[in-house]
Amino acid sequence: MSKLNFSLTQLEYILAVQQFGHFAKAAEACFVTQPTLSMQIQKLEDSLGVVLFDRSKKPVRLTIEGQAILEQVQSVLSEAKKIETTLNQLKSGDLEGELNIGVIPTVGPYLLPKAIKLLTSKLPKVGLRFYELQTAEIVERIKSDRLDLGILAIPLESSFNLESLHLFYEPFFVFCDKNHNLTKYKKVPHSQLTIDDIWLLEEGHCLRTQILEICSSFKKKETKKNLQFESGSLEMMRNLIRSLGGYTLVPALSLDNQKGGVIREIQSPVPSREIGLLYARQHYKQILIKALGEILIESLPSWLQELPNKGLEIIPVDIYKK
Repeated sequence: MSKLNFSLTQLEYILAVQQFGHFAKAAEACFVTQPTLSMQIQKLEDSLGVVLFDRSKKPVRLTIEGQAILEQVQSVLSEAKKIETTLNQLKSGDLEGELNIGVIPTVGPYLLPKAIKLLTSKLPKVGLRFYELQTAEIVERIKSDRLDLGILAIPLESSFNLESLHLFYEPFFVFCDKNHNLTKYKKVPHSQLTIDDIWLLEEGHCLRTQILEICSSFKKKETKKNLQFESGSLEMMRNLIRSLGGYTLVPALSLDNQKGGVIREIQSPVPSREIGLLYARQHYKQILIKALGEILIESLPSWLQELPNKGLEIIPVDIYKK
């Protein structure tokens, strides 16, 4: 039988200090005094026989030993919370709880308005909080347990030891001004997708790296523009194209508002992205997360719900690539 002696409260204190990098801030977040939190962590360190935090660093950081057990700490707390969640659901007979959800800016404005009414009617006892964030921030918040899940483009090329759940495949389309050379094609050849006059989202958006990945094979000599503009909004890019010309690639769900521009399909295999849910592998809210995924799929246009990946080229996401 294991001689280790620790409490779930002590494990929660570890995560709080790791998140805030400061004992006083962690204590405030846990609604205890700093001496109480410090004493409990010290008792746990004595029990384990290792030092978990390097207190000489500002902010406070996990030691090598602390980093080694962090995932197990998160897993133990997740499994413990799962017991409470299961019991509550058995008592009520309904799905209930709270989900903190990160969603990328190129998905949220187009998916959520279609889904919100269905989500609130089918999950009346679940509190849903959405945060519009870039992919890297969503990943970091899931890893630090500040988000339950993210709605974003998958697969991620870097391994984060997180679980993903497929929602749908989303093809890209060309959006250009009425006088653009690409309007002569019914389906635009891949060789015409150059970066010469393309408009891009600002750095940090996974859609930017995916578009650059699609167009990089046909990169031509760059020409200097007297105007350069990088935006965090697809709508801003479309307005710039309507006024100044050029083109960009837009995902299928954003096709509703295309006045003043021209949409063209791309030849097969069609560059596409896969949208899914991302969450910790042993998350105690898995039942809620999967229910959310099913409702999101139900809210999609029928052609997207049923779209197979045949004839599509799924572009992976590398959040560290600019």
